[in-house]
Amino acid sequence: MAESVSEATSEEFLGKESVEAPAPENPKQKQPRRRRRRRRCADSFATYFPRVLKCVHQGLSLSQETVKVMDSFVKDTFERIADEASRLVRNTRRTTLTSDEIQTAVRLLLPGELGKHAVFEATKAMILNISRK
Repeated sequence: MAESVSEATSEEFLGKESVEAPAPENPKQKQPRRRRRRRRCADSFATYFPRVLKCVHQGLSLSQETVKVMDSFVKDTFERIADEASRLVRNTRRTTLTSDEIQTAVRLLLPGELGKHAVFEATKAMILNISRK
C-alpha cells in the first residue's frame, strides 16, 4: 500500500483532476460540446449609433434605454419606407423596386425639408460609394 501512495502525483493530493481527458471507448461516442458565441440580434441598428455619434459629437455616449428607443424608431421608419415603396411599385404594376420608388417614399413620408435633405444625403452617399470602387 505504501507503493501506491508514492506513485500518486501532487495533483491528486491537491484534489486536482488529471490534465488528460479519458479517451472515448466508442468512436461514435459524443465529444464534449464546445461553447458557442451567442449571436446578437441580426436586425438591430444598435452597432451603428455609436459610430454616427462619434462623427457628430466626440466623447458622448448613449444609454441602453436610448439605444433601444433609437433602434425601435429606425426599424419603424425603415418599415414604413419599405411599405410605401412596395405600394408604389404595385400601383405602377412593376415587379422591380428601384431607387426612384425609395426616393418617392421618403419624400412622401418625411415632412418638408427633412425629406429633401434625406434624399440629398442618400444621393451624396451613393455617389461617394460608387466613386470609391
